[in-house]
Amino acid sequence: MTQELHYNQIPIDFGFFTVKTFDNFIIGDNKKLYSSLQNIIDTDQLILIYGNKSSGKTHICEALCNTYLDSVTLIDSKSKLSNLVSLDFYELLVIDDLDKLISSKQDEESLFNLINNQILYKKPVVISSSKDVNDCGIQLKDLSSRLLSDKIFTISDLSDSDKIDMMTLYCSQRGLEIHEKVLQYIMNNCSRDLYFLCALIKNLDKVSLSMRRKITIPCLLYTSDAADEGLGVDLGGRRI
Repeated sequence: MTQELHYNQIPIDFGFFTVKTFDNFIIGDNKKLYSSLQNIIDTDQLILIYGNKSSGKTHICEALCNTYLDSVTLIDSKSKLSNLVSLDFYELLVIDDLDKLISSKQDEESLFNLINNQILYKKPVVISSSKDVNDCGIQLKDLSSRLLSDKIFTISDLSDSDKIDMMTLYCSQRGLEIHEKVLQYIMNNCSRDLYFLCALIKNLDKVSLSMRRKITIPCLLYTSDAADEGLGVDLGGRRI
């Protein structure tokens, strides 16, 4: 029996860890990428990372920021390139969601200058994108060339075992006690999407706190009080 839980019943508050670090990044089959990111500030690498939504791209970017703190400059979809302080180079430049940053010729030129300066001064830059560079609508060929000039990685999806490890770590950090059999039951009966699993764990944490009891499989199936309070989601035709 497999019944995917409905997204519209899940609170829109995603992201497993409040503080994203490499200690709570589940590596899975991404060992080469993980290895390349270690001590990156002491290199002159340009690393381009492709990954689907909720694959861990932003986790990596924020982990770099939390690792190097004052030595890193982050540019993401919330940034305005025109407001960026112009320097010859940055000790470490991190660009998250490249595909969401490009909206004009001026943006492309700004990004090219930033990345080109990092290369000229032999300083590292890490870039993430949900789209292939060739699908980003980039008109400036020099920018495309720079983006593809060094290391390119595609984040591999986590296995079910890796996702259980991640949920276990997340539950531990929240002080939520859930047996591995319960997590395995969730994997067998719910959507495996990381956004979904994150929201579900947060829901279960609320249920556990309100009921003052551990989350068990019977609790998943028969807890109706949580559903009455708006905390429940469909699971195999029932609600929790």
